Amino acid sequence: MDKRSTAFRGIKAIERSAVGGGLAAALMLSTGLAVAQVLPNEIETGDNALFSSRVLTTDLSNPWAMRWGPDNMIWVTERTSGEVTRIDPVSGAQQVLLVLEDVYTGPQHEGLLGLALHPEFLEGTGNDYVYISYTINNGSTEEPDPSARIVRYTYNEQLQQLVEQTVLLEGLPAWNDHNAGRVVFGPDGKIFYSIGEQGANFGRNQRRPNLALTLPTQEEVDSANWRTYSGKILRLNPDGSIPDDNPEIEGVRSHIYSYGHRNPQGLAFGPDGTLYEAEHGPATDDELNIIQPGGNYGWPWVAGYIDDKAYLYVNWSEAPEGTNLNATPVPDTVPQFPESEFEGEMIDPIATYWTVEDDYPIGAICGYICDPTIAPSSLLYYEAGEDGIVEWDNSLLIPTLKHGTLYVQRLSEDGQQAEGDPVAWLSTQNRYRDVIVAPDNRTVFIATDAFGSAAQKFGDGLNTSVLHNPGAILVFTYGEGGNGLGFAQGPATVDEARSGGASTNAAAPQEWEDPATGGGAEQAEGGEAEAPDSVTEESNITDVAALGAPKYAETCAMCHGPDGRGRAGAVLAGNEKLADADFVATSIVHGFGYMPAFGDQLSDNDIAEIGTYIRNSWGNDFGVLTTEQVRNTR
Repeated sequence: MDKRSTAFRGIKAIERSAVGGGLAAALMLSTGLAVAQVLPNEIETGDNALFSSRVLTTDLSNPWAMRWGPDNMIWVTERTSGEVTRIDPVSGAQQVLLVLEDVYTGPQHEGLLGLALHPEFLEGTGNDYVYISYTINNGSTEEPDPSARIVRYTYNEQLQQLVEQTVLLEGLPAWNDHNAGRVVFGPDGKIFYSIGEQGANFGRNQRRPNLALTLPTQEEVDSANWRTYSGKILRLNPDGSIPDDNPEIEGVRSHIYSYGHRNPQGLAFGPDGTLYEAEHGPATDDELNIIQPGGNYGWPWVAGYIDDKAYLYVNWSEAPEGTNLNATPVPDTVPQFPESEFEGEMIDPIATYWTVEDDYPIGAICGYICDPTIAPSSLLYYEAGEDGIVEWDNSLLIPTLKHGTLYVQRLSEDGQQAEGDPVAWLSTQNRYRDVIVAPDNRTVFIATDAFGSAAQKFGDGLNTSVLHNPGAILVFTYGEGGNGLGFAQGPATVDEARSGGASTNAAAPQEWEDPATGGGAEQAEGGEAEAPDSVTEESNITDVAALGAPKYAETCAMCHGPDGRGRAGAVLAGNEKLADADFVATSIVHGFGYMPAFGDQLSDNDIAEIGTYIRNSWGNDFGVLTTEQVRNTR
């Protein structure tokens, strides 16, 4: 049946629902159990035996946001297909309500994102409105120029379709990274919207200035120039205009409610109106914040607390022309600032996941999946009441991308502080994107990404691009206990992983090896040591490809597919362009078209091993890519 059909996808969905537990069990590999994730410190694992579990539905195109409708249906946005879909929470049957024709999608952060239902939706007041956010492309395929917009649709109950688009706010910043995109209604009837800083000044976007702390001028607001809205949380009237009681920041009132954010994908209100926010940190210090009007939250000068731990603000966007953006150590000509030099008045987070010391081996356990962050993808306040999940009372539910775990963070009685570390619940080998709870307060629904890298929990290794329930909604029911999905054991500490208590990826950089350059201990301490060439013309292709395979799975498979047949990236299977070794090396080191550069993340040896793997897989037979060939492209 056509995926874009507006009819229910009922038969297939019901079949999936009926075999939910069996399907999940079949997808759980029968090899040995590894660990759920690597953390810098021990945290408690919840008693998952309190829940039954099953797969509600599958074949979703990267579900991003879920809302429980007053029609007792789950309303979902599908990021990559641009569809708003309604799903039966019992049978899993799917109905497409809207297909966006102008949505612009990419590997991770572009596409159809946020979703909110009007507070009076389907109450007979005429406010049957659905609010969504998505990205569009104002440029070409070769030179994309994306922006984001917030729009309103009317739900026609007779047609069971979303009709009559009204644009509320457009021309919002967007790019190929960190677009955030959460849309929530506040108890004050205003719309709150999160925008990331588009990854500016980091990774593939090193040369783009970071505007998370830059505020608009009155002239920009008057001319509807929203360029400085990156790294902000906005507050707007339901018609998209600026509320009269928005904070005036440095003499200017705009849509901006708070600023200094990195990638704020979690927004949720508590019962007293407290606005909680969760955002991604760089390699450490994911943050849990309470948002105050006009508040400054410090990014990019500060990650987590102002403590000068494991983070230095390096302003690559102001590096002199010709600077090697992959250089280690960072050249003195590039502006660098410790957190303690930040002069603004910053609001501290109520928790970080996690703050570590400078000597933590970032990148050296299994790449970024094992770095001390959890990648919080959403946020939901939970109150147990009389019949709910007592273990979760007065908590924030935090689904995570890297760990496929629902972290439950207890709050103080007044909701203004985080109490201790979170507890890890419902861990599976997936990427958790959003969470909602049914009105019975006991049934939990978690949406999963359709592709990406995550903690490996079954079999050898710590990271993987093999997801057990891609593009799905999973159901966990409290009080029924013990059947369906197999849960992974609790997290391991970094010391356990390094001492062999957890199965690590042998091909990953070892302790004290710089993941960007491959340099060993001497280089980490300021010396000039370089890793020896691991791939030469005389190397055995099979052996080198075997080393490159897990690195490809971690770094490349999300876009190019585990079978090399492409998803958001180019098809590599049977690709004659891979015969050119210099082309392969240059593309990985410096990027190519939409593909980001990985030269700052991977060593020469890593790239040589990945390049050899892709040049000799899926029908390709092009020989080794040597370490020297990679080095010569830098």
